[in-house]
Amino acid sequence: MPPDYSGQNLRGRSFKGQNLTGANFSKADIRGANFTNAILKDADFTGGKAGLQRRWAIGLLIASWLLSGISGFFSMFVGALVSYIFDIKSTQNVIIGIVSLIVILVFLIITIRKSLTAGLVAFAFAVAFAFAFVVAVAKAGAFTGAVAIAAAFAVAFAGAFAGAFAFAFAKAFAFAFAFAGAFGKTRSLR
Repeated sequence: MPPDYSGQNLRGRSFKGQNLTGANFSKADIRGANFTNAILKDADFTGGKAGLQRRWAIGLLIASWLLSGISGFFSMFVGALVSYIFDIKSTQNVIIGIVSLIVILVFLIITIRKSLTAGLVAFAFAVAFAFAFVVAVAKAGAFTGAVAIAAAFAVAFAGAFAGAFAFAFAKAFAFAFAFAGAFGKTRSLR
């Protein structure tokens, strides 16, 4: 006889790897339930409530706002650096614009092909290389402009680490939620 979970509160419950063939989940609350590798052939989910639990939805919303704000700040900053390409009166500014564009392209290509974390690491290395390049240009001449751009790259380098920290914080935040949910679930079973 297939299991009958109709009308029950199954929030956060794990059905991982179970055989639930023909199970009745009609009008059940399955928000946050884990059905990974479960066999759900002919299972009935009519009228069931599904989706994320409230705390996960709020956590994801806050993380998305944080990443959106960081992204907006860096897009403004990067746009200003790349716009130096169009300053044809100063050779140093054109070089700075081209180097900025190359650094951004390296970040985007590695992020698309690998992951955001790998992209941030590559961005940090590319900014360090660009900083060394700008210092070499500064020694060759036009010290004031090159030092200003070197300071801008230093801020971008710090921003890359701040972004990596924010990403690591978001992962830790998600882990803390998962741990708190699991701990709360085991405490409620006693």
